[in-house]
Amino acid sequence: MVDNSSILKEGEELQYWHRIAEGDIETYEYVFKSYYPDLYGYGLKLSGRPELVKDVIQELFVMIWERRGQLDKVHFLKVYLLVSLRRRILKELYRERREMEILYDQNDAPEIYFTAEEIIIRNESLEEHRNELQDALNNLPPRQKEVIYLRFYNGMSYEEIEEILSINYQSIRNHVHRAIKTLREILQENMPQIVVLSLLSFFLS
Repeated sequence: MVDNSSILKEGEELQYWHRIAEGDIETYEYVFKSYYPDLYGYGLKLSGRPELVKDVIQELFVMIWERRGQLDKVHFLKVYLLVSLRRRILKELYRERREMEILYDQNDAPEIYFTAEEIIIRNESLEEHRNELQDALNNLPPRQKEVIYLRFYNGMSYEEIEEILSINYQSIRNHVHRAIKTLREILQENMPQIVVLSLLSFFLS
């Protein structure tokens, strides 16, 4: 699910931010390449529009470089980048919808869709149930899907998700709990309980 091999270690993030602020172009490029896959994946979930996501990521990093000496210290770089990306994408979607005179609430969660390729089931005997799990995930409410995506596909902590989504810690835990409960209810309609529990371990590991 989450490949952290290219992501900076938490203790390095402030150091790298300092280097960028001082105009270190190599560090800036390294940070861009390290976080681009996660930013692109999340942005695509938020909007479903590859070109928009690419443009927003580019704009975000241009802003960081141009304002590098004016930005506040960033202790958790990945959180900062995800928060900034989310705000920019939702702002752009909101602007487009206003131009079309369609009301849009920026506090609403975007409609995230899980693909079959993202459902990695390492137990071969359960592989046949990939589609059932995919369907169950995509039947979750939008906010639960976004929390599940950040928590289990992006490896974010509850505290980090709290900052990204601007909702409190307990609400995030509630969303995860309700999502797991809903998945259990949906899956139990189509398969034995032992299989359900095995699939749910995908999220609880």
